Amino acid sequence: MADFCKQCCKTHLGMDNHTDFKGISTEEDTNNNLYPVVLCEGCGATQVNHLGECVSMDCLEEGHKE
Repeated sequence: MADFCKQCCKTHLGMDNHTDFKGISTEEDTNNNLYPVVLCEGCGATQVNHLGECVSMDCLEEGHKE
């Protein structure tokens, strides 16, 4: 099954309030700049925060620059 970060869920699936990676780390981890590495179908190997948002500037989506 394909997994997407929050930004890719919006871009690729049109889902504003969804992510497959929400909750795989804690808010405390995010506050301490500790991010799990995940495999997003849009970003490739990337890091996400506790909300499932991609935080890597070098992902395949180029940090989700708009």
